[in-house]
Amino acid sequence: MILKYLYGLDSLERHRGVAQLIREVDPPIVDLLDVGGEASIRCNHLGRFLRGPSIVTANVGRQSDVTYEGTKLPFPDDAFDGVVSLDTAEHVPREARASWIGEFFRVARRQVVICAPLATDYQVRAERELNDLHIDLFGCAHHYLAEHIACTLPTVDELLSWADGRPCKLVFDGDARVFARHLATLFRLVRYGGVFGRPAKILHQFYTLSSLRPLDLRSEPGPWTRRAYLSVDVSGDRTR
Repeated sequence: MILKYLYGLDSLERHRGVAQLIREVDPPIVDLLDVGGEASIRCNHLGRFLRGPSIVTANVGRQSDVTYEGTKLPFPDDAFDGVVSLDTAEHVPREARASWIGEFFRVARRQVVICAPLATDYQVRAERELNDLHIDLFGCAHHYLAEHIACTLPTVDELLSWADGRPCKLVFDGDARVFARHLATLFRLVRYGGVFGRPAKILHQFYTLSSLRPLDLRSEPGPWTRRAYLSVDVSGDRTR
């Protein structure tokens, strides 16, 4: 069980939030496709948070059960009870997201759950400042943050548009201020830690867990909201 804590607070928060939304589906989900997930023993796989469903991971160029090119999922229609994607949408260009998510609806029989960092004024500004800090410290942009900036974080309106009229639930959790503070500290530890930089990074990942709070999926976002979770009932698609 300790493996699910290896990647720190931010990873734990998103995995437990998605796991909770999947557990709410009745009758229980039997099999899941995790788009953007990884299957390595080192990573924070959803299966460490969600016992019961069998989980298949699909990703682009990463260690996963299935590798695909990022557009059409290599599965037939209605292949899985559910499809989830955790913090991947913000790495897809906004203009391509609708068709990318459309593939989730095609292969899901019952439920689709997507989470992503929310485009609040604070978080958009904080991620730009964190990327600038990374450039100052290391001489290059941070890969993930640069993609967030280029592709843009999803807004509430965009998230709701992904449901395309289907029954859905949109909830929010996390504190972007905590994320920003910990990531800035992590950058500095790696930059100035010398030979101790790598061990310090690992220890800091565990330290971030001191900021862990009980899961609180709220129906309205606040100015400091870190992440949005969209759960969509696609069972009606079979009768459309």
